[in-house]
Amino acid sequence: MIYSVHTFELTLNPATNKFNKLKNRAYEKSKGKYRVFSDENKYIDTALSDKGIKIEYHDNRYKKKVKLIVNPTRVLGGDDVLKLWKPNQDNISKLLHRLEKQIEGYFNSKYTLDDFRLTRIDFTINLDVGSRENVASYIKVLHKLGKVKGFGYKYDDNDERIDKNLSYDLEGNSNGVEFTAYDKEAASGRTEAKGILRVEARLTKQKAISACTNESIASKQIQSLALNSKDIFLTTFVRIVPYGDYYKKKDAVKIIKDKISTKKQKEKMLKLLTLIPQKKSLCLAQKEMKDRNMDKVMKQFAEINLSPVTISKQQKVKHLKNLYAFFV
Repeated sequence: MIYSVHTFELTLNPATNKFNKLKNRAYEKSKGKYRVFSDENKYIDTALSDKGIKIEYHDNRYKKKVKLIVNPTRVLGGDDVLKLWKPNQDNISKLLHRLEKQIEGYFNSKYTLDDFRLTRIDFTINLDVGSRENVASYIKVLHKLGKVKGFGYKYDDNDERIDKNLSYDLEGNSNGVEFTAYDKEAASGRTEAKGILRVEARLTKQKAISACTNESIASKQIQSLALNSKDIFLTTFVRIVPYGDYYKKKDAVKIIKDKISTKKQKEKMLKLLTLIPQKKSLCLAQKEMKDRNMDKVMKQFAEINLSPVTISKQQKVKHLKNLYAFFV
């Protein structure tokens, strides 16, 4: 399993006069060569897009920002649809060297990598679940998790930016962490990604980044976080996705009755199994139970390799393998 950094964002906050000079210079340099286009108060320069770097000028009223959206796999000359970048000391150094070179070239050596702040970083894995149908089935059972402790839905039900049949998206209530699982074939439009469930954990605020590294300089932060991709990703994943295979409710009930001998523990597990679809949330179901030993209940589910989240009646599939089983 490759635990990769898929994207990171670097932000510069120049004074208004410097910002305007940079933006105007971007327009001048682009003439007849590449596109610079606007999206509301955001101007996007495609000068380095073939190098894996998107440049954005955020012309906000009170605070001007220049952002670099970096795809490290592409900076290193790869294609991230299937083959993710696997960070190590050597290729991280290579990445930082290439990135520094591109930044200095674009800004005529007026700015370097460490003049920017690291303001977002996305960690990702590809889970090959076998088919497009299986991807859709896993997304449906993840939606049955609903809101998870510390997280809420990132998008409202009527938000047209997202198709909930193709992704499950959570946003931390205050921790600066996001989680998403989505159909990579649908997102990329490439058949090579068929059967790939792409899962990402994002640190979207500097406080979240600071919680994962003691470094304060952008280049050092990138190096530290990339080397710890696995631990950082899994810290979020295990908070959200319960361990175990997925079954229809009647089959899950049978497994609990067959494998759990303690009457009290059996009753608790069966109650949680019933409450999750009623409350449309694992977190709300756990709160409803008001059980001080909920961790023990969840551990018991894991020990028999059963997820407390069941497959809905509407789904044709009767069983889905534990997502953790794909972590090989």
